Amino acid sequence: MISTLDQYIIDAVRKKRRAQKVSQAMLGAWIGVNRGFIGQVESPKCDVKYSVTHLNEIAKYLGCSPRDFLPEKPL
Repeated sequence: MISTLDQYIIDAVRKKRRAQKVSQAMLGAWIGVNRGFIGQVESPKCDVKYSVTHLNEIAKYLGCSPRDFLPEKPL
């Protein structure tokens, strides 16, 4: 089961990715995983989640801070 924090992070990455018109395949290629991995992370049916390293690489690719994927206050 995905925690509330993990779901927040997943939703924040998806929102930023879609806003920049970045596909799952493009993002996966950048962070060194396949499109299927990104799809699994974004699927509510899977327990797969991003690591801190993934979030750092995603932030580099999307031109933002890894903090942009975290809530301002604890959940």
